[in-house]
Amino acid sequence: MKGRTITNVTGAYSNSRVTWRHVAKPAVETTMWMAQTVATGMVPWFHWLGGAPEDERWKETGRRFFTWLAKNEPHFWNTRSIADVAVLYPQRTIAFYRSGTGAGSWRGGERAQTTEYLQGVYFALLEGRFVFDFVHEDDLGVDTLARYRVLVLPNAAYLSERHCEQIRRYVAGGGSLVATFETSRYDEWGDPRSGFALGDVLGVTATGPAVGPGRNSYMRIEQRNAITDGFTGTALLPAAETRVPIRATSADAPVLTVVPGYPAFPPEMVFARTPRTDEPAAVFRQQGASRIAYFAGDVDRTLWRSGSEDLSQLLQNAIRWARGAEPPPVTVDGEGMVEIVAWETEPGYALHLLNYNNPNMTRAFMTRLSRIGAQQVAFQVAPGRAIRSVRTLRDNRSLSFIQRERIVRFEVPSIDDYEVAALT
Repeated sequence: MKGRTITNVTGAYSNSRVTWRHVAKPAVETTMWMAQTVATGMVPWFHWLGGAPEDERWKETGRRFFTWLAKNEPHFWNTRSIADVAVLYPQRTIAFYRSGTGAGSWRGGERAQTTEYLQGVYFALLEGRFVFDFVHEDDLGVDTLARYRVLVLPNAAYLSERHCEQIRRYVAGGGSLVATFETSRYDEWGDPRSGFALGDVLGVTATGPAVGPGRNSYMRIEQRNAITDGFTGTALLPAAETRVPIRATSADAPVLTVVPGYPAFPPEMVFARTPRTDEPAAVFRQQGASRIAYFAGDVDRTLWRSGSEDLSQLLQNAIRWARGAEPPPVTVDGEGMVEIVAWETEPGYALHLLNYNNPNMTRAFMTRLSRIGAQQVAFQVAPGRAIRSVRTLRDNRSLSFIQRERIVRFEVPSIDDYEVAALT
């Protein structure tokens, strides 16, 4: 938000599909909400409804977190994100999207399905331990996008000519793209275009309307390269529920091709009617210094709905390939599901590690945490910057570290819920 103060409200009460406004949510859940808020650069706003609370458990949770925050406040004075991966926040698509395959019937709470493309990309980025920023679709100017090596477009279906021209200019300047499904097939008002507005960048043309949703369809691996890394022992990968039939504009052999769906039941009918086609399921191309990955299917949404490890790995591979061989600004190796946020701050740098390992990860509430062990960090600092100390702010521990040129290496011994490593 370019330095503007943004607040994020954490209600101390239990607020879910079953709502209790006058009893406290679990302390673990409340703390994680506030940790997510400060880690991503926002200001926490902790509140309760009603002036005469009979459940006072929430007070100590807030007091403990805000006391700790006040003690370490300078390390939350962020000057810039050091992420080099950007994810487009396609607000018009999320608000108004209607595809030609039934999405127009989404009503009320079901409209949340329009966020599932973004959720799937987010989940893959978490599993891949990427450091990334969200960028709004109306903030795609040169000054914003120049900071990023790759821009991810999770089914950004509704894009204006101006949006598309800004993305085109970004790619012409050496930026890379990963895009999915109906990206740029509609204008900002939701009116369909005859093809992809970004077809020249993505290297594809649409050959028909979207196909699906369907089940039991696949992608065939035709070539082994960085995109298919890790998929030994199989010629097939799960396909997206819905896809746009496409033709690549280049004559290059496809890496992944479409295997059309066929019955999953009864067992006697489970065989491919068309085991091989030449229809690309994805297109990967280089344009000067830029790398472009386009998935014709809604692989992101399908990942979110299915939890498919293969689709998550495929998206991770595509993003790594697109951002190139340059070492990432931060790597964190270790066990567990961890969200990583990194900032340059007024005192130095801050690495935020949010531990999402818990037995309720896919449920509404966190009730308890699973501590994770040592995390090995490699943090890239500015040229000529000498780091004098590395300290964890939650457990208040000084860490040993080694700096070789721009890379600072250290170990965070463990994480309960949330840890911040301050480099000064």
